[in-house]
Amino acid sequence: MISNSAKLEQLEGYFELIDNYIESKKWDELNDVLIRRQDILEELCSLPLSSYERDTVLKVMTMMQMTDRQFITVVQAQKKVLQKQAASLAHDRKAIQAYQIE
Repeated sequence: MISNSAKLEQLEGYFELIDNYIESKKWDELNDVLIRRQDILEELCSLPLSSYERDTVLKVMTMMQMTDRQFITVVQAQKKVLQKQAASLAHDRKAIQAYQIE
């Protein structure tokens, strides 16, 4: 069984991992890490914690909220770029189809 402090270290280690996955656009890996992070967080919140551990969990959760806001901003910007590319591709396909019909 993993100790509470080890779980907290895992949570803190996910910040850089999440950032790397977003930067490298590894969406499946990002999803897996977010699921693992949520599982650990839920587990920590369901266990009896010392006051130090509780304070640490609260600090980590606050840091998670702040960094998640930044991550969301980056991901939304990338989503807009992908949507524009998809729209352009759809337009190009229609143009090719129209050309082939004539």
